[in-house]
Amino acid sequence: MRCSAFNARMMPAWLAVFAGALLIPGHAPRAEKDAEPDSITIEIPAPPSTPAVRKKIVIGGSGVRIHEEGAEAKEDSGRIHVNIDFDDDMIDEGDAIVKVAESVFIPADETVPGDVVVFGGNAIIEGKVAGSVVVMGGEIRVRRGAEIKGDVVAIGGTIEEDEEVVIRGERILVGGVTSQIGDRLHVGSRTIRALVSFAMLFIGFILFFITMLFLRGKVERVSTHISASLLKCFGAGVLSAAVGTFALLIVMIPLIITIVGIPLAVLLAVSCLGVYVIACTTFVFTVGRAIATRAGISGGPFVHLFLGVVLLSIPEIIAFVIDVLGHAPMASWWLFKIMSTFVWLFAYVVGLGAIVMSRFGSRPIEPEPPSARVMGDQAVAPAS
Repeated sequence: MRCSAFNARMMPAWLAVFAGALLIPGHAPRAEKDAEPDSITIEIPAPPSTPAVRKKIVIGGSGVRIHEEGAEAKEDSGRIHVNIDFDDDMIDEGDAIVKVAESVFIPADETVPGDVVVFGGNAIIEGKVAGSVVVMGGEIRVRRGAEIKGDVVAIGGTIEEDEEVVIRGERILVGGVTSQIGDRLHVGSRTIRALVSFAMLFIGFILFFITMLFLRGKVERVSTHISASLLKCFGAGVLSAAVGTFALLIVMIPLIITIVGIPLAVLLAVSCLGVYVIACTTFVFTVGRAIATRAGISGGPFVHLFLGVVLLSIPEIIAFVIDVLGHAPMASWWLFKIMSTFVWLFAYVVGLGAIVMSRFGSRPIEPEPPSARVMGDQAVAPAS
């Protein structure tokens, strides 16, 4: 009886505790959706003013999307959603406009009802865009009087905007090294790239002339092998580069692992850089001498070297001009940068093969012996 009376008195307390437990929200972790296969997710840190919202750019899977996460996330956060077929230059899916390796221009009297996505080009906006503008590997230029209701996202590029523009969304810049340096110095990425290109051309020019100044005789003897057989030098250079790279990795890895071997690894890396400079100097001198001979230009070895440097630097110079002018699409800049890389790689391989074949100028090409003349084949002057 006492136990029953006690339970009857405690029953309201137990019910109150149980009801309170039901009212307290649970803290079980919410299961997130699995990421789509073949997708690239870039997390964008939220500004300090909106710590409750975090954005992600998802590239791949079914398209390009901007997702918002957090308590204040918008319900239509995935605004950019397009399927991309890289076989087509321009794709329209719904209200979205997508261009591949080509720039897009929205004039002042035009309104785009959806999003604008550009791969390998620039987006020049003078009119109105109802959605977002996303550019990968290019620049976004928002001119005076333009209006963008969504976000402005530049991946590996820059965002340039004039005064009196309306951007209702956020400005998201996922840039490379040049973009980050330019942001810190308040300089555009094109200016940074132009300065780097000019510095590389100037440093290469100085290194080639120093090499020619101290190793003139060896460079001239090695260049005779290139003039005699370009294909043989190229084949020998490919084989030497492959074997040398493999041997360099075998030697460098133990040196880098051990603290004592780090200075030796640095010395070996500097030596490899010296071989690259000598090989390129030899090829540049050979090309310049061939140009001077065919064009009838008189001058010494330094004039030949200068002509060769100018000719082989044409793709890099064009890329430099593109950065300085700032109007051409990024696809053309990348094209000339890739051409410049292949030109100098070819110069290095051929020059390395000539160095190996000539044993660094110690084995010049032997002149061909004169053909023996047969006495019976001598021409007989006709009798007058």
